[in-house]
Amino acid sequence: MPIKKHINLNLGSFLNPAEKKIVVNLATEDILTLITQELKTRYSPETQKQLLGESSQLLPDFVLQELLKRQEQVVNVNPDTLIVVNCQIAETEADDLGFDLSVEAYFVIADTTGQNHFRANKIVLWSNIWGNEEKLFDLEDELGDQFWTNYQIQLLFDEKNQQTIELEISQTDDCAARLQFYPSLKRFLPSIVPFTDNDF
Repeated sequence: MPIKKHINLNLGSFLNPAEKKIVVNLATEDILTLITQELKTRYSPETQKQLLGESSQLLPDFVLQELLKRQEQVVNVNPDTLIVVNCQIAETEADDLGFDLSVEAYFVIADTTGQNHFRANKIVLWSNIWGNEEKLFDLEDELGDQFWTNYQIQLLFDEKNQQTIELEISQTDDCAARLQFYPSLKRFLPSIVPFTDNDF
């Protein structure tokens, strides 16, 4: 029996068994819009106050102190001034729950004094590419144990002949960011400042 060229999954995704790929079609503009909306909501004064209240009861003291220090850096910011300047895909993963797209989003936001702040967020976008559990069980039966170990994720961006997947935010983590100059590349590149307790 010949291997099927495509096995359709949920909207905007399919399997390519011949090349052992999970193919996911993404809309660049939708991702940027979703990330921008999430960041503007996250940096509203109401959200910042709520997050701090929740964190103070759940986190170890040294982590809470780091969060307080980071929040002081973006106190009284105006979410309407937020501009996303760079997005980098950090990781992609597919498991039995769906598809995760981890993005590092770098942005500039101004406070009420007019000072700009360069920040970053680690954002995980999620999509149910399988549709339902029965379809996933059928795929495991049809493709065998190698399905989870041998298949790679292939991302398509703005492919006009394919519908795009529906994404939602599943996780957001605030991070300090910096720009570093790389002489070999002759350019500045953004990076996230590692979260450690060495700063204390």
